This record gives sequence, C-alpha cells and structure tokens, in this order.
Amino acid sequence: MNLAPIVLFVYNRPRHTGQTLNALAKNDLADQSVLFIYADGPKNDASTETLENIKKTRNIIKQKKWCKEVFIIESDTNKGLANSIISGVTEVVNKYGKIIVLEDDIVSSPAFLRYMNDALNVYEDNQKVISVGALNFFATDNKVNETFFVPIPDCWGWATWKNRWQLFEPNAQLLLNRLREKGLINKFNLNGVFNFESMLIDQIKGNISSWAIRWQAVAYLEDKLTLYPKYSVTKNIGFGMGGTHGGVDRFSKHIKFAVEKINVEKIPVEEDPYVTQKMIKGYWRTTQPSPLIKTKLKTRTYIKYLLPPIVNKIYRKIKPHRNNSILWQGNFKDWNEAKKISTGYENPLILEKTKNAILKVKNEEAASERDSVLFEHEQYSWPIITYLLKLAIENNNQLNIIDFGGSLGSSYFQNRNMIPDAVKLSWNIVEQSQYVEIGNKEITDNKLHFFYSISEAHKKTGADILLLSSVLQYLEKPYEFLDEIMSYSFKYIIIDRTAFIDDAADRITVQTVPESIYKATYPAWFFNENNFLNSFKRTYNIVTEFDSQVDYSTLAEDGTRLYWKGFLLKINA
Repeated sequence: MNLAPIVLFVYNRPRHTGQTLNALAKNDLADQSVLFIYADGPKNDASTETLENIKKTRNIIKQKKWCKEVFIIESDTNKGLANSIISGVTEVVNKYGKIIVLEDDIVSSPAFLRYMNDALNVYEDNQKVISVGALNFFATDNKVNETFFVPIPDCWGWATWKNRWQLFEPNAQLLLNRLREKGLINKFNLNGVFNFESMLIDQIKGNISSWAIRWQAVAYLEDKLTLYPKYSVTKNIGFGMGGTHGGVDRFSKHIKFAVEKINVEKIPVEEDPYVTQKMIKGYWRTTQPSPLIKTKLKTRTYIKYLLPPIVNKIYRKIKPHRNNSILWQGNFKDWNEAKKISTGYENPLILEKTKNAILKVKNEEAASERDSVLFEHEQYSWPIITYLLKLAIENNNQLNIIDFGGSLGSSYFQNRNMIPDAVKLSWNIVEQSQYVEIGNKEITDNKLHFFYSISEAHKKTGADILLLSSVLQYLEKPYEFLDEIMSYSFKYIIIDRTAFIDDAADRITVQTVPESIYKATYPAWFFNENNFLNSFKRTYNIVTEFDSQVDYSTLAEDGTRLYWKGFLLKINA
C-alpha cells in the first residue's frame, strides 16, 4: 500500500503533544509511515511560561522515532495555527499527492492510520469526495453504516488529496459572497441550527483565524462530501484550561471510540440524510445549557459554555450584548426586505424544543416556561392574572379566552395556578398548523384547546376575551389583523408584551434570538403607540395600560428608546 504522509502541527502544549504522539505511535502502519511535525514559533510578546512550554514541546517531538521517518520543521516566528496548517498541508500534499493531518490535541485510536489510508485509496479517483473525516459524535446507532458521507469536512483528524486541496480558497469574503449568491447559507448553517455564517463573517473581520470554516465553505460551494466512520478514530483532548478550544467538553460523551479495524468498502458517494438529521440534532444539542449551568449561572455568563468548541475562541473576542443579547437591528423599508435575511420560525427544532419544555411544565417537572426556556420558579404575569380575575368576577366565574399566537400554552401554564378552581376556564389557542397538531395530540387538557384560526375557535367556543401576548409585532400585516378582529366584537381584548418605539414612525427590524434560547432571526415591528391605539379607538375603550415585564435592551441602534407595554381594552357599550 502506498501510504500517505502524516502531518502534525504543534505549538506550546507539551502534555497534549505527548499524548497525541504516543497514541499515533501505537497505530497499525505507524512503523511504515512518514511523519512531518510542524512546530510553530513564539509570538513577539510571548510570556516566559509560553517560551518554556514551546521548548518542552520541541523536546518531546524529538524524544522518539514516532514513525518510520520523522521530519521536524521548526519555525522561529509565530505563524498561527491557521496559517501553519494551510502552508504545511499545501507543502506536503503537493509533494506526495495525499495527506493525513493531525493537531497536537487529537488522540488517535490504533485503527486511525489504517482507516485513513484505506479511505484515501478507495476514493482517490472520486472527485465528489473532498476529504476523509475521523471523529463522529452525532450518529452511532444501529441505523448507521460503518462509513457514510455528509457535507461538513472534519478538522479533528482528517485526510485529503492534492487535487481536492487545490480547491481551498483563503479569501473568506469571496466564499461568503458565493454562498449567498448560490442560496446556500441556510444549508451551510445546518438548516438554521448553527450559525456557521457568523464564523465566516468573523474570519473576514479578523475576530478569528480559522482554516476549517473556509474549507467547510469550499465543500458546500463545490458540492463535495466527506467520508466518516461510524465509530470515531480520534478524540479531542483540547478542552478546558490550556486547551485551544476552551469551554466545556460537550462531545466526548457522545463518542464511541474505534478499537478494531474499520472496513472501508466503496459505497455510493451520496449524503446520508439520516446521519445529516442526527448531525443537525447533535449540533443543536451542544448549544443547549446543561441543567447545572442553567440553574447556577446567568444567561450572559454561560453563553460561552453553550457554544461548540470550534467557536469558543470567537466568544472570547466579542463582548456579549446587554440584557441576554436579544437584539433588534435595522430599519427596513418593508417586511419582505427583513424576511430575506431572517431564518424565521420554520426550524423544526424550535417547535421540538418548545414542546419538550411545555411537557415538562405540564407534567410538573418544571415551574414555568417562556420561549422554550424553563424556570425553576413560577414566572407569573401579575397584570394578566389581575385582569383575568377581574373579568371572571364580572362574568359569573367564567373565563372563555382565545389566545392568539399562544404557542403550545405558555401563558396558560404560566398563569393557570393563580386562577381558582371555582372559575370555569376555557383557554383556546390559535396557532400555526404544526403547533395545533402537536398541541391537540400531546398538550391539550380539559381546559386547554388548540385551533387553526380565530374564526374556528370563536365559532366553536363563543369566547369573549382575546389575549394578544407578544404576538402583534411578529405579524407581517398587524394593522390588517387588527381590523379583522374588530368583526368578532370580543368583549375584552388583553394586550401584553407588545413592542413600541418612542416618538418615531413604526419600524421593521430583524430580531436575533440568543443562542441560549434557540437559534433564530425573524422580522419584528416596533409600533408608534399613537398609531397603534388609533386602530381600537372607534370600537374599544382603554380600561388601563401597564408596562410589560421584560428584560430586554431599551435602546435601538440609533439611540431611540424601545419599550414594551400592555393594555386592557373593553368594547364600547
């Protein structure tokens, strides 16, 4: 077998480097392989400790003859990991035609080199395959084949060929432009569950230096795939203190490490949709807070622990925004303009996360929920409770409510415990069809029901109270909707958590939800309060108004004040 050379990149981590080399030396085929070790040099402002660690690392790489032949290339200056990899890989692959790549925090199984060389030989002539990956944290169940293809290249132990590496494009701006022109951003972002686009933008801005995000963009633009094994042949040990990636290891617990040879047989070079879906869920899972983090740390403190390791370095260079990072940006001329750059609500993971959270509240495993985030203690909306109790008294202890845009019952479960058992309650949610289907199947009870439209709910229930909580600003045509609901002549309308902008015209923005909740962007209105209330003046009187309980930023990008209010409206006698 014509074996591929191995390239290892090291810097200033002697302990990690030692583990990586010791594992590599135990590999089948190590004694027949050529190893190139690129040792990066110190930065100009390197500390005494860093200089000492660089020295220790270089001593370790010279300790043994780790493979059949070992060539060491030491740099006097610091190139940085990305530049070192790009130049080192290019130099070696151009000479040998193929290459196996490791970094100093990647421990390999004894099956690593055999798997990599077999895969390089089997798929050498298939241009559809851009690289060979080694680490699989997302799919190891019985439905997964011994090897499979997905679009994302690996960076934790990988291999490629000269004619594929020649596709590498260092210009991140050019890559971003091409992804947008080809309409590939959503696919690149794993259907919205992980914002790889932002990493590419941070590469452009200089906030990070990543060869991997650029290589990944190339794979999508060229419509290439990467081969992976069912059982991982590498593990990453670079987490925690001293690790390149930092943060908490959210991956190892999902890894099944290969201990035996992996059979690499030629299979159709097609994306495995089952594995892709598992991968999407896997990336989503790694962005969710653990129970320990959720209960002990505030949102802005734990955001960095939620990010997969590849982007922890980004977080350290970007200051978190105030108030849980909920942002509203832009002043768009119309809804469609804002919608074009938004992901929307369509991601099924948002619905899945919301459902799981609501079920925990329903089953009394959590106290309350808002926007899929669970709380240990009740998060009552006291204005809403007050008005509902007032209306129940006025209506002979009956409450018949239509909750438009009520998700899977957030407001119902939030406030139900404060409504006395003596009150006959009918809470009817009108939502998108996928929410209604899940709601009626898994959430509904003898008081809570789900409908596809206000017309359907009103006809069936005769509800006389309409609840509009944090919903109007997310409608494309809110004023047309307000005109429509006038025809139902609800006795009362309760409006809560509605967004306004101080002394300015109505504004359309794009809202970015913090990753601690879920990954999404969507258009959102901020209303001029006078314009908004004019929609009701002919038909309703304002009984009272109140400040909504929110913890959001209170200034727009241009410094204009933002605020959230609620109203209790009663139909004119």
